[in-house]
Amino acid sequence: MKLMKRLAIGVMAATMAFSAMPAAIPAMIQMPAAVEAAEIEPRADVVYWIYRTLDDGTIQKRRWNETRGYWVDPDWIDVN
Repeated sequence: MKLMKRLAIGVMAATMAFSAMPAAIPAMIQMPAAVEAAEIEPRADVVYWIYRTLDDGTIQKRRWNETRGYWVDPDWIDVN
């Protein structure tokens, strides 16, 4: 009989403790701050052609990615 009383009191205490918890959860969760659409501006990489002239008069070109800092084309391309 004592065991049944302790079990019943334990179940009631747990029920009261957990019934108050869902009300406290939304207060604990912080919502992220709203971001205005004007703050996010996706931009494309800046890529442009670099030209060079060899000693024999051959003109070559190659694309350079200014944003990331690397050559886009693996080799120089003859223009003429």
